[in-house]
Amino acid sequence: MNRTTNYNLCQFEETDRVRRTDFNEDNAKIDAAVKAVDRRVDGLEASKADKTALAAVEAKISRIVTGTYAGTGGSSGVRRISLPGRPKLVLIRTDYPNTSHHDEAIAITDICLCRCDTYSSLSVDPPTSGYALENNGFTVPANCDQNYSGSTQHYMAII
Repeated sequence: MNRTTNYNLCQFEETDRVRRTDFNEDNAKIDAAVKAVDRRVDGLEASKADKTALAAVEAKISRIVTGTYAGTGGSSGVRRISLPGRPKLVLIRTDYPNTSHHDEAIAITDICLCRCDTYSSLSVDPPTSGYALENNGFTVPANCDQNYSGSTQHYMAII
């Protein structure tokens, strides 16, 4: 009787005596090999499930995104700043070039707009036209301090 190369299973020839024990041994080998494959696949499935669970947790964790943009000035439309998701809060600090007015800070949320300028003036208002949080970023009005022509805007967003 010949045997297979990989699992040493019976390969009966015409003159071989067929025995029940040969089949039982072969079935036991096949069963063990299939179970080993199942264990590997189950391990991969668990790994995929773990990755899916991890991705769900990561999606709920806030992260901070920072950047800058240059003010363009003008009076047409709003200035849109793209982010990798919807911000919960945006803080913007404005630098004015060549002036004694050094900076202004603004905080944008869905429920209020907070401003603090160089002279320590603080105001809290409902969001006004042009200031908004969007699904993939935020907007500021075209004609505002956060879009002052030639100024550099530094922002930090919590997404």
